[in-house]
This record gives sequence, structure tokens and C-alpha cells, in this order.
Amino acid sequence: MGIIQFRLGNRSLGFENLHKSISGELKNNDHRRLADSYSAISGFFKETKQLDSCIFYAKKGLGEGQAIGYQKSILINSNLLAELFEQKDVHQALCYHKIAKAANDELYGIKRIQALQKSMADEQERQREIETERIAKENRLTLYSLFAGLGMVLLIASILYRNNRQKQKANIILEKTLSTLKSTRAQLIQSEKLASLGELTAGIAHEIQNPLNFVNNFSELSVELAADLKEEIKKPEKDWELIDDLTSDLSQNQEKINHHGKRAASIVKGMLEHSKASTGKKELTDINALVDEYTRLAYSNLCSKDNNSTVALETHFDDSLPKTEVIPQDIGRVLLNLMNNAFWAVKTVEKPLVTIKTQKAGNQIIIKVSDNGTGMSDATKAKVFQPFFTTKPTGQGTGLGLSLAYDIVTKGHGGTIEVLSVDGGNPDSIGKGVGSEFIIMLPWIQV
Repeated sequence: MGIIQFRLGNRSLGFENLHKSISGELKNNDHRRLADSYSAISGFFKETKQLDSCIFYAKKGLGEGQAIGYQKSILINSNLLAELFEQKDVHQALCYHKIAKAANDELYGIKRIQALQKSMADEQERQREIETERIAKENRLTLYSLFAGLGMVLLIASILYRNNRQKQKANIILEKTLSTLKSTRAQLIQSEKLASLGELTAGIAHEIQNPLNFVNNFSELSVELAADLKEEIKKPEKDWELIDDLTSDLSQNQEKINHHGKRAASIVKGMLEHSKASTGKKELTDINALVDEYTRLAYSNLCSKDNNSTVALETHFDDSLPKTEVIPQDIGRVLLNLMNNAFWAVKTVEKPLVTIKTQKAGNQIIIKVSDNGTGMSDATKAKVFQPFFTTKPTGQGTGLGLSLAYDIVTKGHGGTIEVLSVDGGNPDSIGKGVGSEFIIMLPWIQV
């Protein structure tokens, strides 16, 4: 409203609305919108030739943008300050030009890298799909061979059953076939676990790219600021105000480099933890932290595969949730599988939404993963936890993810997992909402 009033010529009303906006954003701690409001009001002061006020609000907008890494605000305000200082303080103007250049590189230079990364990711995805299709064909052939072999064994067993003298030989053949089937199932489960590790790695790689970009950008800017400081110190008549500003900027950059470096180190530490094979031993675990970590990894993996993803993610964690004993890596695999399935289910939805919720009910800790996708039919719900059952296209799912999740929750942790779903294609679902919700209930083990 402030911008509209100003454009209509109602400057006093425009400034009044902008000041109201700033007050509200300060109260709500909305730094991004606050930076935009400062930028807008500084631009209006420039048009009214009130340059001191323009500089004041442009610096505030720049400070807010730098505080949250809002590159658009940094670029607009640093360009404006550079322009205003060109006639009164060349050194200040140069400093702001460099800040603007760094922001411009952050906003637009990275797109070329992202385009290359996307091209590489697309090629890797294509190769992965080819390999997955090949493995799926081999698995199908293996299963057909095993089923054919099992049929032959059963036929032989029925014949040998009539002849008591051949009973021992039939038992030996059956035992060998059963061993082969168990071995094949174990190999397929291991493939599913390796696939989940790949999902984790992709999410972590996407997560770690952001702090590394910040470290590189602030490092380059610090080198330039150090050169400017060295040059200024050599001058006979030193501009102590400029020297103070340069050292202050250097200090701020070092703090930011340290912050983002620690963030990258934390991500790497988490990656090393997840790369460890599960020991099968239960540990006292903060379920909220575990759910939050795997949710972020799954979402980062989604973004790394699809930069244009519009999936909204909501989390509702019960702060009073107590710690309980679980096998973190195994529960993490369950969460990752449910999250990936939810993201798949909302691919064709106009406003996709995935929600994760934790709560405590009696002696049970509950984790819910829900989506507003197209839902499932009753026939699908009845088979969803069966091994080798999948609704995904051939080569894009083994059908073992939910079966493995069911075994981990029920057999490994003594809990339950169930699905609630409304089929969007069923006329009876009109007015009831659609989508699916997986509910995990784990026993709370007091220590």
C-alpha cells in the first residue's frame, strides 16, 4: 500500500504505510520483508532528493540483507549506496561496488554452475535408470527361474512323497531351494538399503553445497578488502574511518566464513555417522532430532533432483517428546522411504504438501507422514506392505521399501505401522479430502 500511494503521488500516506510495515516486520522478526521495506523507502527518499535519509535506510536494508544472506536486497542497496557515494566518498563507493558485485555473482553467476550440475545430474539419472532397468530385468528373470525351479521341486517332491525310499533326497532338494530363495531375498533387501544410502548421499551433497558457496564468496571478498586495507595503510594521509570500515567488514566476513565452515563440518559429521553400518543395537535417541534430520535430507535430495520442485513441507514436533531406545539408522531408513514415497505421491498435485508430525500418546511415540496426493484404493492399501508390491513404473521401485520398513518397525522395534488413505479417483471420496498418511507407533522405553 505504501508503494502504491507513493506512485499515486500521496507521499505522506505512502511513507506512513511503509513505516507501519517496518514496525510490523520488526515485531514479527521478518528480516526478509524488512529488508525489502528499507529498500523501498530508501528509493523513495532518493526520488525526493533526501539523500541523507536515503543513505540511512539503504544501509539498514543492506544490513538486514547481509544478516540473512538475502542477495537481492544486498545487490539493490549496495548499488544504491555505491551510486550515492560516488561524488562524496570514492573509497566507500568502491567498497559498496564490491559488495554489489559479490551479490550479483551469488545471484546470477551460480546459475551457470547449476545448469552444468543439472546437466550432469540428468545424465547420472539417465544412467541410473538404465542400470535400474537392467537390474530389474535380471531380478525378474531370477525370480522366474526360482519360481520355475520351485515348481519343479514341488513336482518332484510330490512324486517322491509316494515313494518312501526317496523322501530323504526330496528333503535335501527342498532345503537347497529354500536356502537359495532366502539368499536372493537378502540380496534384494541389501540393494534396497544401498538405494537408501544413495538417497542420503544425494541429500547431503545438496545440503553441503550451500555453506561452501558462502565460504568461497566471503573468502574472495575478504581478499579484496584486505588489499584495499593494505593500500590505505600505506598512504601518508590515512582515512581512519575507511580503515575502520574495512577492518569491520573483514571481521564480519571471517565470522561468516567460520559460521558456514562449521555448518559444513556438521553436515560432514552427520554424513559419516549415517555411513556407518547399523550395529543392530538400540540407542537412547531424540526422535524429534532424528525425524528432523532425515526430513531435511530427503527434502534436499528432492531439490537436488528437481530444482523447480514446488512441494511444501510442514513439520509439527511435540516438544515434550521423551527420548526412547531405537536403532537410529534403521528408523532413519523407514523415514527416508516414507518421505520419498510421499514426494512421489504429490508429483501431479497442483499445490503439493507433505506433513510430518510427532506426538506422545500414553506409552507410545507416534510419527505421522502424510501427503495430499491422489491416495490409494482399498486393494492397494491391502498389499502396500507386501514384498515386491509397487505402484511405481517398472525400474523405479523394487517393491521392498515398505516391506522392509514394516519389518524394522514391527520385528525390530516391537511397534506398529499402518496406512490411512482416501482414493482421489473414488466418487465416494468427494468432500472428504484425498491423500495418504502413514502412522508409526513405537513403544516408549523408559531408561
